[in-house]
Amino acid sequence: IQSDALAVAKAVQSIANALQAADPTLASELNAAAAALIAATTNWTTGSAIADINDAAQAIEALLGAIPLTAPYAVFVGIAVAALDILIANLGTQSTQSTNTMANAKAVLAYVDTLPPNPWRGTAQIHRHVFEGPRAAFVGTWNDAVKAQPALGFPTL
Repeated sequence: IQSDALAVAKAVQSIANALQAADPTLASELNAAAAALIAATTNWTTGSAIADINDAAQAIEALLGAIPLTAPYAVFVGIAVAALDILIANLGTQSTQSTNTMANAKAVLAYVDTLPPNPWRGTAQIHRHVFEGPRAAFVGTWNDAVKAQPALGFPTL
């Protein structure tokens, strides 16, 4: 969970950097929310309380929802929201997860459907290969977008 949250936070900080000139207030709020997500997950272990992590992740989602869908870096916002959805749903289904990876995946997807609406939800997909964890899939999808749009200047994760 810590590694997943750190990767998402780095992505959010990259989006904040891109947003800095157009909306410095929102950029600052995104950076603060990313820092809160890192802080909430720093000492997390399986079975720990998840409320602070959920609050931090959902705060980031709400802030990202304020970015116009027409933003030049839209692909990165969509990927970040998809990664946050996975993080939140993974935490929310921890108590029911088993060794049945298909059942776990279905539970995570069902949980995402219960999250507050976000205009970015569904605009990007994280491509996951068999035996690849959520963080590796997120990082791979993000890095593919960086390679596809080098003019935007986003860093790889």
